[in-house]
Amino acid sequence: MSRDGYPMGGPNRRRQTMKSGGLGTFMDDPRSRSRGRSKSKDADLSIMSGVSGVDRIYDTIPDEYLYNSKNIEPTLYFLPRLLENNAEARRDPTAVAGKKKAYHLTLRNLIKAAEEDVRLHRARVQAAQIKDVRLLRNYQLETDPEYKERTDRFKERQALIDELNDQAHAILEGLHDNQDGQGLTQAERAQVHLARWQRALELYVHTQHEGMDWQSIFEYLLGGISEDQDISQVLQEASQLCSAVVDSTTQALKDAEAYVADLESPYLIRLEAHSLYANECMRQVGEIEDQFKTSGRTALQIGHQLEHAELKRNQCEAASMLIRRWWMMESLAETEKNSGKPIDVEAEIRGIISPGACKLDPLFTRSENSLDAAKALKQLRAVVRSRGNAAATGSATTAMTADKASSRRFAITANLITRTSDAVEGRLLNAFSEVYGAGGIYDFSSKPRPGAIDWRELRALAQALLLFDSGRNLHKRYVDMVVGSRFPELFSPQMDDGDEDTMYFREASDADATRSKLTNLFQRVGEVCTAEFELIAHVFGADENRTDLLDGNEEMPLVVARALLQRVVSDPSHGLQARINALLASIDRQGDLEAAAKKLDTFVVVHEKAAGLFSLLIGAAEAMAFRDESSGTSKSSSKANQGNAVESLKGFLRSQELAITNAHRQAYVNLELRLMHHDCCNILDHAGCAMVKNAPLRPDPTLAEKGILEEFRAPVLPLHKESLKRIGFTGILAGPLKQSLMIQTLVRGTDSLVRARLMFGANKRSGEATSRVILRIYSQMCSFFGEAFLFPIVETIGDILPVSAPSQPPQLPFDEEQEPPDLGVAAAFWVCLEHVSSVAKAFDRELWAEGREDSQRVWETLEECGDSNSMAIAREERVLFYTKLEKRGEAAILKALNTLSAHMQWIIVTGGESMLATGGTRILSSLTGQSGGPYAIPANTIAENSNSPAVKSLLYCLRRQLPSIQAALTQETLTRFWTALSMRMYDIFVSRLLQYYYITTAGAVILLEDIKSMTNVAQLVGTKHDHWLKLIELVALYLPSPGGITSMLTGPEGDPGKGLFAKVGRDQALVFLSRRQDYRYKAAAGMKKSSWVTDMLTSLNVTDPTDGVVNMSLFAASRMG
Repeated sequence: MSRDGYPMGGPNRRRQTMKSGGLGTFMDDPRSRSRGRSKSKDADLSIMSGVSGVDRIYDTIPDEYLYNSKNIEPTLYFLPRLLENNAEARRDPTAVAGKKKAYHLTLRNLIKAAEEDVRLHRARVQAAQIKDVRLLRNYQLETDPEYKERTDRFKERQALIDELNDQAHAILEGLHDNQDGQGLTQAERAQVHLARWQRALELYVHTQHEGMDWQSIFEYLLGGISEDQDISQVLQEASQLCSAVVDSTTQALKDAEAYVADLESPYLIRLEAHSLYANECMRQVGEIEDQFKTSGRTALQIGHQLEHAELKRNQCEAASMLIRRWWMMESLAETEKNSGKPIDVEAEIRGIISPGACKLDPLFTRSENSLDAAKALKQLRAVVRSRGNAAATGSATTAMTADKASSRRFAITANLITRTSDAVEGRLLNAFSEVYGAGGIYDFSSKPRPGAIDWRELRALAQALLLFDSGRNLHKRYVDMVVGSRFPELFSPQMDDGDEDTMYFREASDADATRSKLTNLFQRVGEVCTAEFELIAHVFGADENRTDLLDGNEEMPLVVARALLQRVVSDPSHGLQARINALLASIDRQGDLEAAAKKLDTFVVVHEKAAGLFSLLIGAAEAMAFRDESSGTSKSSSKANQGNAVESLKGFLRSQELAITNAHRQAYVNLELRLMHHDCCNILDHAGCAMVKNAPLRPDPTLAEKGILEEFRAPVLPLHKESLKRIGFTGILAGPLKQSLMIQTLVRGTDSLVRARLMFGANKRSGEATSRVILRIYSQMCSFFGEAFLFPIVETIGDILPVSAPSQPPQLPFDEEQEPPDLGVAAAFWVCLEHVSSVAKAFDRELWAEGREDSQRVWETLEECGDSNSMAIAREERVLFYTKLEKRGEAAILKALNTLSAHMQWIIVTGGESMLATGGTRILSSLTGQSGGPYAIPANTIAENSNSPAVKSLLYCLRRQLPSIQAALTQETLTRFWTALSMRMYDIFVSRLLQYYYITTAGAVILLEDIKSMTNVAQLVGTKHDHWLKLIELVALYLPSPGGITSMLTGPEGDPGKGLFAKVGRDQALVFLSRRQDYRYKAAAGMKKSSWVTDMLTSLNVTDPTDGVVNMSLFAASRMG
């Protein structure tokens, strides 16, 4: 901040500078209060004015306001003065005596100064605009006429908007209400319409009502203008109304702009005041922090000095005590050496010699002093070791002990200390074994139950033993006692014998017995280890009152637990892993499929129980807490070390689990896939299905050279198609497509999935390995169900269908009391397709099972594992399987469609026309008496049936086929198939009709009934049958007399764009018309057109397309639809 200005900036403008009006002393100016500025009588307001400074700012307008008063940044005066006075007050408090409070940068003072700057800025803007300096003293925003007018316009606009919102529904209804115009003149109706339209326009512009746009507004305007009304006059008035709305909107925009301008500068000024207050708070906080740091450093230095002094005092006391004990042991050693009688250290420490006759200090001979003795011996041993270290490094201590007498004394003293340490440690180990061997329940409460193990005594003994070589001998003794007494199944002496009858795992053929033994063994290990973990936590945990003497013992329980687990799990002869390997080796010696299945179950049991065991042990490890005797809570001082140690133990447990499981996983996967492939093929073989044996897959020699077990790849053994053709549809349904066979194969696949989940787990930690195994199982099942099972069946049932119809014509009509011909496609074909679809759906439902919770199927397992790559590959495998199956199914359905088409041709053409043979006894031959097809029936002939025999018989067959087709196909496939069948039937019938048949008026009646019947059958499924409806309209050409045909072709008005010409096409309609029997007649020169035909063509000015070659593709159902 300089003398001439104070920096500020706005959020939406270029950063500029708010300049102060000049320096001056802030003083209370009574003249300012008399000139209209509303001021409080509080003495703190004296900061707002200074005699000379205030007069100057009220007498002149800054130049920058004169040049650009509307967009000028505020130039501050009162806030900079307050800052300067505050700085002066901090520099010289005596200079501002009596006004020190007024110069504090409190939020109240800053806001008051900011308000004065806001008023001054607004006054300057107004004074600059009208060039009147007097406004600088008495301007107030509330009395500004422009501000009042703008406020009034805003209120009026808001009232208009509220009124429009309230009347929106009535305004919109009024636009469509034409009843109010009755009894009014045209001009009055126009004014009413314009008034309503004006309200709608205002509603659209001011409120943005939903469902309205400018197009609809304009349509409302034009919709209310009658044809005899001058539209230009109405549009001119509407334009004036729009201009008025634009003017009001423009004024509202200007008012909003002015309102924003009024708010922006005050906001910036007030923001600056708050910023100054925040800076002042930060300054004060900094001062407090500096004071705290200064005082804190002094207190910390004093504390460190006291701690250092206390440490030196304790070291001096410990050194004094150590010297006295060394002299004591040295004196005993000298006495022993001089007397020639060795001290029986072992007997004295064990209590064999009475206390009065003992030469050793009672500290070592009395058992109640064991902990203090252990501490003292540890310090003495440290002195012995220090001499050896000093000799190795050549330090000054070596020179001090270089004489032979000192060396001799030191040697004999060290020997006595060693013997004493060994004896004391032996006594403690024996006492620990006696207490633990006494046994008892594990009760660690403050008041143990009778018969509970004396864990407090064990804890006291362990605390002393941990001072001897960090408790190495104690760990070994404890682990030997646990495995010897708690695990006779593994570490019993009889287990070392070679007799297999005494082994815990015998080669039993009963898989349930093996499972039971494994379950009991893992359960026993889990129970014992969990209980021992709790005992270890209480016995080997360090007492918080002794942590200064037990270096690192807060992690000792986990070290002991790890040693115990190492022995139980990984012992090379008796450990859990060794016993499991022995069991698997005994199963391998049997060497048959039953043994392989047993081994597979053993794999799963081992891994399932191992996962449960180690999960239990990890939980027990996490629950291990090193408790204080009184509180039973974890010591807060060693939480970090405990956490690291627990994580280390958990890592060790996981490594032991992997050591048991990983060695078997690849063997399990290969065995699982091999047995699954064998069982699935065996199910087909037992059902009597012949399979094709392909060339075996060659093993990879490079993997064998590297000692890597190659992954099993199941060979594809597809069903033998020729065998399936020989047994036919019935044999296929009774054999491979039998429901029980499908259930067995799916159950086998689901069993493999469940075993894989138990073997590998289903969580994100084991996600990649589990996903890979699940993916291989699913891929192999897709290969079996596809290439080996369903694909050959679908291809075979399509090949069984005949490709052509019989050569002999059918005997029409068919007896509807009997079973109709199957049109070459037996009902069993559709049943086979239905069973194939059911198998495919069951395969997806039982193995993939997307969305099914707790199904333990492929989708759920991959989702739980979280392996996105395996999920993507599995989805691709699934889509590929169903894509291939769908293609083969579509090929079989297409063959069925071709077969049905051939048989429809056989019935309509061969069967229908065979009834017209000369000399026959058929129905229509007696009616027509001439050639020309089944619809060339002479006039005045009464037909016995409404349908022709061929059409009636065909439709009867199709109706009986439809239920079987519906049961086999999905709704979408059924619609497509039936639509294609309808179009095939249409093409066959229409092609024959246009090329070989002639229709009389009597025959047209039968033809119309036939087409309606075929239309009804076609419309049983689907909706795309417009070609039949157009054919019905075309058949109507054969019914009227020649005089009514023209109106049918072009419509009643004679327009070529209407009638049948417009619906089906001109050439198509004329070709159909040409099949009327009276279209041509036989003359001496050949066939000639009838006169009515010539007249009709001339009047329509069209040519006859039948004079040339007719393109029959134009009449296909796909063109007519």
